Amino acid sequence: MSQLTESNPYPVVLFLVAHGKSLATAVSAVLGVAVAGWGLYQQMLWLMPLAVLVAVVLWGVLRSYVEVLHIIADTLIPKY
Repeated sequence: MSQLTESNPYPVVLFLVAHGKSLATAVSAVLGVAVAGWGLYQQMLWLMPLAVLVAVVLWGVLRSYVEVLHIIADTLIPKY
């Protein structure tokens, strides 16, 4: 992991720009599987479609956050 230096003042932003799409997909998938698994464990089968809906909505929200972060990084972080 990069350290905070003068040439790299925003390491978290740069990490999210580099890995944001895969992180959004992974977090959404894990949450969807967790909700579905909890629904199976509790024998509440109506949670299956809800799990898919939650995963898709969360994926969309996280992907939009990553896109906004790309725009901010491209416009505000200087390229050396």
